[in-house]
Amino acid sequence: MYGLSEYLLALEKVEKTRLESKARRRREPSPTGTAQPGKMSNERAGGSEVSLTENDIIIGPEEGAYLPVLDIVHKVTAGASGGSLKIEEWGLPPGQMIPPHTHAREDECSFVLEGEMKCYVGGEVVLARQGSYVIKPRGMAHAFYNSGARTVRVMEILTPGDSFEGYFDEYEEIATQELSDEEHRKDRAELGARYGITWHDARSPEVRALFGIDPDEASG
Repeated sequence: MYGLSEYLLALEKVEKTRLESKARRRREPSPTGTAQPGKMSNERAGGSEVSLTENDIIIGPEEGAYLPVLDIVHKVTAGASGGSLKIEEWGLPPGQMIPPHTHAREDECSFVLEGEMKCYVGGEVVLARQGSYVIKPRGMAHAFYNSGARTVRVMEILTPGDSFEGYFDEYEEIATQELSDEEHRKDRAELGARYGITWHDARSPEVRALFGIDPDEASG
């Protein structure tokens, strides 16, 4: 079981990496002899450049690469944290469900930024309102359902982060294709196998019933 102590150690590693990176920049002058901050493209804001020196400390509300089909924003990448954690922000529209699945390599914590959602974690269903944290240790099956009238927005924290880096980018490619349900599940399972993620399709009817979803509705 992984808990608060491991999460605090991960944050400590992030701070150590940031300070070491900052110290290196101070020691290494640019070729002209004048220190110049690096630049990084802000993809979501249309390619505007932001200083790496500033971005090591703060990531603005509109910053981060955006995946429009999945409605996910990469906020803190594994590379920026030294691999210790990864932070995403995602949205789930009303009536939509993220089916039950398990992470073998990461512990997760979901923080509800806006709205509320039903969460299935390890066989238990809870209602997570705005401001709630949902803990999902690795190896524990979980699913989400938005039973409300507006899109729920969530901040997802994963630790470690390097084992999960790239997953959503590849999933975005699958989600943009016109695939049958069977083809989608097949591609999703193959992608999950490479990232230590197992989708529990056989549990979906049970989880949908626990969420109170009408059996006649399209499956999530």
